[in-house]
Amino acid sequence: MVGLEGDTLAACLEDYFMRSEQLPTRLFIRTGDVDGKPAAGGMLLQVMPAQNAQQDDFDHLATLTETIKTEELLTLPANEVLWRLYHEEEVTVYDPQDVEFKCTCSRERCADALKTLPDEEVDSILAEDGEIDMHCDYCGNHYLFNAMDIAEIRNNASPADPQVH
Repeated sequence: MVGLEGDTLAACLEDYFMRSEQLPTRLFIRTGDVDGKPAAGGMLLQVMPAQNAQQDDFDHLATLTETIKTEELLTLPANEVLWRLYHEEEVTVYDPQDVEFKCTCSRERCADALKTLPDEEVDSILAEDGEIDMHCDYCGNHYLFNAMDIAEIRNNASPADPQVH
């Protein structure tokens, strides 16, 4: 776990990436009004993992990126912003990909996680609460397991089952 330290959202995320991923990162966030409505935009500048990027190169690109004006970031197409900032650099623009919300949680995965807990701990929770409620913080799903469910999980577990993390 990495604590959030910094006075701004951008500073917290930059610190997080440096400490948890060891990736130099800069986040540029701008807010303003576009056509009378509140708007926000941002750019993430990050060294790609496993690249031999030099710190001087990253600092140079960060300095260029700092020159972005709020109006440009909020109103211009991404390709135009990239050209204005980096037209003297070698830039590769990839085709956009749709952002997709997808959670891989399932009742089976929760059951696998329960297999890794000591029986005494599971039994204690069942005795106290009557059931085990597992909640996915990502998608919000709840998975309930009662004593019969736990007995079935234990009956179907084999000693050769790999530990699930």
